[in-house]
Amino acid sequence: MKRLVVAVVLSAALLANAGGAAADPASDRDMASRYLQAAQSGSDDAQFYLAALYSAGVGVPRSDEEAFRWFSRAAEQGHSHAMLILSGLYAIGRGVPKDNIQAYKWAYIVGSGSRVEEFRNGARQLMGLLETRMTPDDVNLAKSNAARWHATPSNRPSQAVTPAAVQPAPVAPAASAPAPAVSAAAPQPPAPQAAKKNDTDDLMNQIPALRKKLGF
Repeated sequence: MKRLVVAVVLSAALLANAGGAAADPASDRDMASRYLQAAQSGSDDAQFYLAALYSAGVGVPRSDEEAFRWFSRAAEQGHSHAMLILSGLYAIGRGVPKDNIQAYKWAYIVGSGSRVEEFRNGARQLMGLLETRMTPDDVNLAKSNAARWHATPSNRPSQAVTPAAVQPAPVAPAASAPAPAVSAAAPQPPAPQAAKKNDTDDLMNQIPALRKKLGF
């Protein structure tokens, strides 16, 4: 049941508009290159969608670590959609070691500040789950960390909690993901925990629908 709640939160946040056919590889690579350019230039929306592509392996080699990196960058700019996904990734240990305090921190920020009701509800569900795993001191620490957080300044608004494009790197079907240029402040993902991702794999594999939604 706990893993199901996390899967539901992740699917509701990331795949609300999914539902298209898979694109051809050349189009996927072109789409990923466009997002990479915009993401490296600081667009939080592009960072979010690039992370989703890495998570599903669409247009780029599949990489939970790169997905975590780009979701983190978008979240640090105040992108509430990315924050909720990031909370779920910390909760299940996908692309990053499991960390309930970090998971609760990001969920608390979304639950308290997002203007999107669906995200607030998902965050509160996840917080309720995490509270069953955490001590009161852990919860208080997570809330304190959330209170000290401030979005990284940016020059374009988005669907963020607080107001929030690159030389394209060649995308090839290699075993490891390309290494996008990142700023010194960008979070660097540690090694992931083993195999705690089956509960969201089927959901993430629907990401090709983003291509249809965004017209690439």
